[in-house]
Amino acid sequence: MNDDLININVLIFDRVYPLKVHRLEEEKVRQAAKNINDKVIEYQKLYAGRDKQDFLAMIALTLAVDNQNKESATDRFMSEEVLQKDLNLVQEALTLAIKS
Repeated sequence: MNDDLININVLIFDRVYPLKVHRLEEEKVRQAAKNINDKVIEYQKLYAGRDKQDFLAMIALTLAVDNQNKESATDRFMSEEVLQKDLNLVQEALTLAIKS
């Protein structure tokens, strides 16, 4: 399992971070670092005069909220899916009852 681990360096906000990642996740990790750096640039333009810690905290909060929103959407979808299955079962039972 450790055979698929590789060493990479990612640059986040002017700092290099050496990481060990699974080979299949390398692109995701690099894309995540790029997204963070893009957000830093965006926040630097919007909130000039803030320090690096402020930007990183704002990015962490934004990503956490985005993640919660995705989880909520998934939960709603799963609830709707379960409800639809239950409705289908009721419909089948009613159809059988009417035919009997």
